[in-house]
Amino acid sequence: MKKERRKRTRVPVAFDISILFQKKKIKVQTLNISLTGISCTSDTRFRANELCEVILTLDTEISLVIAGKILRTDDKEAIIAFLSMDEDAFFHLKRIMEYNAADADKIDQELKNPAFL
Repeated sequence: MKKERRKRTRVPVAFDISILFQKKKIKVQTLNISLTGISCTSDTRFRANELCEVILTLDTEISLVIAGKILRTDDKEAIIAFLSMDEDAFFHLKRIMEYNAADADKIDQELKNPAFL
């Protein structure tokens, strides 16, 4: 059995999002999200190791724009690691996680430990 290496909780959510990739806005849907990345439906234009921006529009006044890197992609799923985001985006992402997690307190506990070594 493979040892679980993830250090952050993932929550299953279904948001329509846009991925800004090679100057094109590509609409996809999230499969799950964490504080460090996202799994979403794939697109044939995605390429592993390419930079992108994840745009999650919460309402007409709030959009999260998160710099990312496509880690891997296949016919059904793309995995994108978050590289950077501003404080507002982090605040909203954390709230999404807390609202959808089975144990919201676990999200705060995870922030006490580094996600990457």
